[in-house]
Amino acid sequence: MSYDYLFKIIFVGDTCVGKTALTHRISRNWFQEHYNSTIGVDFATVMVDINDKKIKSHIWDTAGQKCFATIIASYFRGIAGAAVVFDVGNKSSFCKCEFWINQINNNSTTGHNPVMILIGNKIDSSNREVSRKEAEDFANENGMTYYETSARKDIGVRECYHGLLREICETTDLDVAEERYGIRKGMIQSKVTEERDCCTGCTIL
Repeated sequence: MSYDYLFKIIFVGDTCVGKTALTHRISRNWFQEHYNSTIGVDFATVMVDINDKKIKSHIWDTAGQKCFATIIASYFRGIAGAAVVFDVGNKSSFCKCEFWINQINNNSTTGHNPVMILIGNKIDSSNREVSRKEAEDFANENGMTYYETSARKDIGVRECYHGLLREICETTDLDVAEERYGIRKGMIQSKVTEERDCCTGCTIL
């Protein structure tokens, strides 16, 4: 299927915060109660219309275990955006968000600051340890937009993902973006460019 741009997106966060459940809900509109922990990195593809553009995105769902930290670090390079995920019912996963933000900043492509959002997942749980205000304050301090989601109940999932893609579109000059920054022109853009080059000096009716 043709598209205007391809974005590389990464989901990071501690183990068991629901990264895989979110990516499955985004890419397949599907949820299951129990997931095996991600080993290394999983992959999904999503097509979304944003601001009259067809955006194809590759989502890299990363493992949260420390033993995979070295492997995951290589995936922080060449990304257009990142979702930092924590479980609102697990304070320690929220405290670890600063670590993940630093990992992205320290390992991303030189000269490029990928767009990052903060996601508080599992808001359907009755055991809440992180308040919305606390999470919003942390997001504001780090220049991020904060979203709350429930992959199980399908609450806020598409809104947060569309918000991430929209922010990339609105803060990045897509026409000059380089592939090493996690953005690539797609088939629609390539075809338009070819037609413009071939038809210089002629009138298109």
